[in-house]
Amino acid sequence: MNTVPLTTVERTWREIESMSPVKGEELIKLINKEQPVLLAYLLAAGEKMLSERERELLVYLGVIVWRIMSQEAKKPAKVNENLLFTNEDANLALLRKIGKDRDRITAGAAALLDNYNQLHILSYTVNFLMEDATRAKGFQIREEKKGIMMIYLKTVIDCLDEAA
Repeated sequence: MNTVPLTTVERTWREIESMSPVKGEELIKLINKEQPVLLAYLLAAGEKMLSERERELLVYLGVIVWRIMSQEAKKPAKVNENLLFTNEDANLALLRKIGKDRDRITAGAAALLDNYNQLHILSYTVNFLMEDATRAKGFQIREEKKGIMMIYLKTVIDCLDEAA
């Protein structure tokens, strides 16, 4: 997939944030129709590690990512489980490689962002997880859970990027 322009990311993000609950339900039905494997992944991800509110946020952000990427001229094909778990394994390996060393985390994040095809989507997602805006929306994310949530969301981005 071509890199999604920043204008598309910003416009879609604002559109979803201002969406009514009814429109939100329609969007969930649409992602279930177009990307059932991804929706199931988002609903099940972190089941034992994340709180209910963290999991709700994960689904919310995953839906935003899908919606942004489905706005492009070449929509992603349906993601299958093989693609999903291949990407998840690669992202988990990256997380293990980076580890907990602050310098390696910073260097690893910088290298990832320098070469990442969907930089705008990933940047917006990371910023949302890290900012206090999440608290203003009623989401409390434990610091130690932000990394794994990012891995789940990057997996979704990677799958949609490859499926296009």
